[in-house]
Amino acid sequence: MSILRLENISYGYIDGNNKRMILNNLDYTFERGKFYSILGPSGSGKTTLLAIAGGLEKAQEGNVYFEGKNVNDIGLGKYRRNNLSFVFQQFNLIPYLTAVENVVNVMEITNNQVPKPHYTTALNLLDQFGIVKTKAERSIYKLSGGEQQRVAIARGLATNVDLIMADEPTGNLDTATEQEIIKILRMLAKEYNKCVIVVTHSDSIAGLSDIQLKLVEGKLTERM
Repeated sequence: MSILRLENISYGYIDGNNKRMILNNLDYTFERGKFYSILGPSGSGKTTLLAIAGGLEKAQEGNVYFEGKNVNDIGLGKYRRNNLSFVFQQFNLIPYLTAVENVVNVMEITNNQVPKPHYTTALNLLDQFGIVKTKAERSIYKLSGGEQQRVAIARGLATNVDLIMADEPTGNLDTATEQEIIKILRMLAKEYNKCVIVVTHSDSIAGLSDIQLKLVEGKLTERM
């Protein structure tokens, strides 16, 4: 079932006297329960596309629809807060909070219904991703890179969203940990019926996705 639709998305930069279009009348529809990867060379517009799809950036032309509603009508702030979650290469965790506090923090700002007490719910969620209570109550700095990324994913799920976007989520991790994180993201699509979209340079990551997309000349094409 469709969850996210990109319609005639265009975006460009001024380069000298010319405007370089990195997204050019791009159309694509993403569905629940599927794990998508988006590949493309550096500078092709992958991160910009994810930012537009996630309401962090506005398209210069075209529209983004979440569950049939234009995200501008939903309100970009409300869309980001209640309907999707980002997972970044740098984790973007709050450094002065513990792992569990990072998860509780997002529970307290979303408008979505989240089971209470939040602290217990956060501990249970982290435990599902291998972060036991003793680690969950540690400073973020005392966790490994792979553990911090698991916390970031748990934080993303904590607001009960159905759309998860990740920008090079394993770029700072070793190969073994990379595979573990990608398996978690795939599990979210298959077992939790989430729509997971991952921007990556890695063919091995793309190989684990349900649908591989290539961003070429401003358009998304499916790799066969």
